[in-house]
Amino acid sequence: MARPDLNLLVTLDALLSEGSVAGAARRLRLSPSAMSRALARLREATGDPLLVRAGRGLVPTPRAVELRDRVGILVEEAEGRFAPSNC
Repeated sequence: MARPDLNLLVTLDALLSEGSVAGAARRLRLSPSAMSRALARLREATGDPLLVRAGRGLVPTPRAVELRDRVGILVEEAEGRFAPSNC
């Protein structure tokens, strides 16, 4: 089995926090098309659509809701590990 692309955790966190491809793209300084491709990779990796159209916006699937808090914590912890220490 191939190793998962852990960069997708940051992407998933942004998508779930922003609730839109365009908002997540701005947050991560990516083009909307790059974010759409990343969402496609996330969908393939998880086997779930994660965000689905509802009117003009996107809503998280039950699986995405289940992942949201844990992914946010993982990203936060990883960012903290790479922050400079104050020693």
